[in-house]
Amino acid sequence: MVPEFAIYYLDLVSLLIGAIGVLSIIYATFYTVYKVLKIEFTPGKRFHNYEHTKRTFIQKIIFALDFFVAADLIRLSIVAGVDEIMSIAIIVAIRTILSWSLGREIHLHKE
Repeated sequence: MVPEFAIYYLDLVSLLIGAIGVLSIIYATFYTVYKVLKIEFTPGKRFHNYEHTKRTFIQKIIFALDFFVAADLIRLSIVAGVDEIMSIAIIVAIRTILSWSLGREIHLHKE
């Protein structure tokens, strides 16, 4: 069991790590929109550029998902109830499966 005084700090760390994940997704979205607009207004090999942009976006999303999973695992260490543990465990499992499937998508496009 986690000491009472540490719960506040662990919750704060969990929120900060989650915020880094959110900022990563915001950055990835704006960066991808910028790259797509640049591709649209620049003549050249569009398909290759779109695929590269897509892979980069997926990699950034996976990076952000890793932060969310880390924040959830920290939050999991401070909750007490079985219901809370099960709900966080399900969320972590869903995020892990999503990260795995996105990683698989990247590897399929590299071949």
